[in-house]
Amino acid sequence: MKMHLAVAASALALIVAAPASATIFINTGAGVIQPDENVLFTNNPANGTTIQGITNQSSTLVSITGGETLVGNGGQARVESLDGLVSTPFTYNGLAGQSLGFDLSDPALAFNQTEFRIFVGKGTATEATLTFVDTTGGVFTETFAIPANGFFNATTADGQLIDYFSIAANGSFEDVRQTRIGGVGDINNPGGGLVPEPTSWALMIMGFGGVGALLRGRRRLAFSAA
Repeated sequence: MKMHLAVAASALALIVAAPASATIFINTGAGVIQPDENVLFTNNPANGTTIQGITNQSSTLVSITGGETLVGNGGQARVESLDGLVSTPFTYNGLAGQSLGFDLSDPALAFNQTEFRIFVGKGTATEATLTFVDTTGGVFTETFAIPANGFFNATTADGQLIDYFSIAANGSFEDVRQTRIGGVGDINNPGGGLVPEPTSWALMIMGFGGVGALLRGRRRLAFSAA
């Protein structure tokens, strides 16, 4: 009986402990995931190495950081350098050689989707390396040739949230614009319960089976004693 109990307890513990696989899908293209909030600079942020935009629905503040003085230019989130070209690499949250970094200003909040456009214009950049960090510390990095339309997007799988992301370009560019984010949520409650993966279902069945076998064994012993 003790053996059955130990097996059942171990299986149930594995179910609780088994984390869902965390993935952030990073890609090029516009209109693929359609995040629900535009990031605007209608709050007229002061110029600086970090400026704040604000989303048009939940009024969530978004911090954008660079290695030079940045300007938030009205409308749909055009962040540019005071001298006209984003061109000064800096270290962002321990990541060296970044051009811009994006984060929600409230440390208790994160998000699960984003879309933005790198406008090279008169700059020299041809490639961009995008790094996304989720709220568990998982790091996801992809390097792309900057497409003609300049659009990139990212979305999470399995319920985790994006803590922040950064752009590192191999040259200069004029600005990042048309930034959107979606799925803003509390880091401590990222969208409620997750759907178990197949392996978790298997462990769950094993656990329930073990508990059922234990109960049946106890029931047989009770009848035998009677």
